Amino acid sequence: MNSRIQPLIFPDDLYHAITTKEEKLNIEALYQQHQNELIYHVFGMLHCRDIAADIVQESYIRLSREAERQKIEHPRSLLFRIAHNLALDHLKHRKVMEHYAQSLDPTLMPATESSSAEQLASEAQRQHILRQAIDELPPRCRQAFTLHNIHGMSYRDIALELGISESGVEKHIMKGLLHCRKQMKKRLPE
Repeated sequence: MNSRIQPLIFPDDLYHAITTKEEKLNIEALYQQHQNELIYHVFGMLHCRDIAADIVQESYIRLSREAERQKIEHPRSLLFRIAHNLALDHLKHRKVMEHYAQSLDPTLMPATESSSAEQLASEAQRQHILRQAIDELPPRCRQAFTLHNIHGMSYRDIALELGISESGVEKHIMKGLLHCRKQMKKRLPE
């Protein structure tokens, strides 16, 4: 009996098996080689290492899926583009959530056009308290807070305007928002 029985492998199957395995190994090697650089790149956009790491992992998954569908000429570039786009999507989602949260805050809602005299007086009182609370903020915090909430500027534009990081802008805005909410609750009659 012949102990050297070899399986039947057709040339096309062999080529497919070898190239698929090599491509997956190359993608994995690419990911391992550029993981820290990619996390740093995404962290620069989001200022949160955990979210950056999650986005890098998702980028790798999407790159792997794409590699199964087609040959990728420049995998490193595609990996960075995917991560960049996912980070932008995250920023957009965060901004939508911030606007939604602000819309739920009655202290930031404008008065309706058909307001009664009592409602108008109450709204004027709220605006006065809010202006006082904003005036109490430290100068840099007040600038960031008003540029974002009153003038509608993005964190990136504020960062450029004030010469600070986007993370610094976010901290100033959150500090201002917390202070204003605290003062509104403290000073408004129930």
